[in-house]
Amino acid sequence: MKKNINKIFMSFSKGKDSGEAGSFKKYIGVASVFVVGLNPSKEELEKLYGTTLDKDPEYLGETETGPEGNKKKVKQIRVDVIVKTDSSKGDVPDMTTRVSFYITDSYRYNRDQTKVEVINKYGETTWLPIENAKNHTIPENLKWFEAGDFRPAYIGEEELTGFIKTYLNIPNKSFRKADGTVQEIPNKADAEARLDNIKNYFKGDITELKQALQLQPNNKLKALFGVKKTQDNKEYQTVFTRKFLKNGATDYSYLEKELASTQSAGGYPNCIFEVCPLKEYTVEATDFSNAEPQNAPEEEKDPWA
Repeated sequence: MKKNINKIFMSFSKGKDSGEAGSFKKYIGVASVFVVGLNPSKEELEKLYGTTLDKDPEYLGETETGPEGNKKKVKQIRVDVIVKTDSSKGDVPDMTTRVSFYITDSYRYNRDQTKVEVINKYGETTWLPIENAKNHTIPENLKWFEAGDFRPAYIGEEELTGFIKTYLNIPNKSFRKADGTVQEIPNKADAEARLDNIKNYFKGDITELKQALQLQPNNKLKALFGVKKTQDNKEYQTVFTRKFLKNGATDYSYLEKELASTQSAGGYPNCIFEVCPLKEYTVEATDFSNAEPQNAPEEEKDPWA
């Protein structure tokens, strides 16, 4: 992160101290959350969740990437941001859970490898033909994307950057006025937001991320929570990571559009989301009056839930 972003964060609203959470209930909906941990150790996780774990968490691993027939193994890191709801206001449930981002040591290409996703110093992303990316040029139809400072984006980088940018309350470099025209903010340096030491992550060094989040340790953002169902009928807490909202946001229409677009393209299968105030997830009871009685399976205790 650029050092000069420090000056733009001090106006963001401050949070309150968080208590521990021991509930394994699942929730759906939108809520304001604090960040209370980043890739915690076993001891830190046990304190956050009020439970005992059998082994240390493993954040580094490998995955396969590339076109069919030419896949290769590359390094990958799971970045777990532990968040806690701001339950001090209204009827917001007290929940601690994780938001996971998977960052892969490979650039993000389209299916036929003709385009690559690129990211500029403002955290904006777009897709460029390979030749444009190599020559550092921008097609006419993408002139909104500044050519001055961009590079290929790592797989997973866009979502992680979006989270941090929203959490730190960093503005976009331009906005659309009521008359439809686009206007840039007075000081575009205030909009700079990019991670520049991602290679270190695959060695286990996430110092850059920790420093970025510590710029405003009391900040909050709004996230959309849901429930993921597995093929063996287990349910887990999940989070929609394609779009986060600033803490003061009241218009959720962009979140609804992003969710609908993502799910229509096949994203988040077997996941239940609802854009509403956060509430406990319940399944409507089924009438088993004519069914044979049987013992209900015991729910697995999941410290990550």
